[in-house]
Formats: sequence, structure tokens, C-alpha cells
Amino acid sequence: MSSLDKELKSLSQKLEEVIRRLDYIETVLMEGQKYPEVAQIIGGFKTGALLYGEPLKMIRRLLAVKRFIDRNTAVSDEVSRIILNALAMKDQMNVSELTRVVAQERGTASRVTVRNRVRRLLELGIIEKAMGFSYRLVE
Repeated sequence: MSSLDKELKSLSQKLEEVIRRLDYIETVLMEGQKYPEVAQIIGGFKTGALLYGEPLKMIRRLLAVKRFIDRNTAVSDEVSRIILNALAMKDQMNVSELTRVVAQERGTASRVTVRNRVRRLLELGIIEKAMGFSYRLVE
């Protein structure tokens, strides 16, 4: 794990702790009904903090994809790289969505080719089946 990974992980953990504390404060204030306007402000802070969590997760996923591609020559083709980067950016996608992304990047894409690459990435253990027909990166 690189120093950047460690820093991102530490930052994510600290942010999660801040969100947990804000959630607790908001709950206490809402139960008491004494300061509803303060509870509303705390809820706004919590929402703001939550907005920072997703970009951190996305950066961690992108770094994981880059490391995997650098280490694994089996994923040296352009379609696989596009699929992995798309999943890093959006978290979960189905084959149709991935095909659209590949087509946007390359100008053309075959659903069969994308499905075959997804199967290969599943076998390599870099992606996994998510809810429904979606796929996501293994964390």
C-alpha cells in the first residue's frame, strides 16, 4: 500500500468518524426538540461531509485500477481498461452501460466483446457481480 493509499484511507476513516459524530449530535438534538434549527444545521454539515466521501472512494478505486493494470498484462487491452475505469468512476454498471461507455471512448463497441471482457475480469477477480445485472470493482 503506497503512502497515498494510506493517506486516502486515513482521510476516509476520519471523514466517516466526523459523519458518525454529526449523526449522533443530530439525533440527540432531534429527540430533545429543544433546538430544531441547530439540528437542521448539523444535518446540513453532515450532508456536506457526505459529499466529500464519494470523491475519495472514486480516487481509491481509480488508484486500485491503475495498480492492477500496471501489474497484470492480461488486462492490457483497451476495452478492459475502459471497463475498469468506468467502474472506478461510477461504482456499478451493467453490460449495456459499459458497452455505451466503451462506444463513447472508442467510437464503436460490441456488446458481445464487452460481455466477454467482463467475464474475463470476473475470472481474474478484479470485478464482482453486484445487485441485479450490475458489476463493480472488488474492494
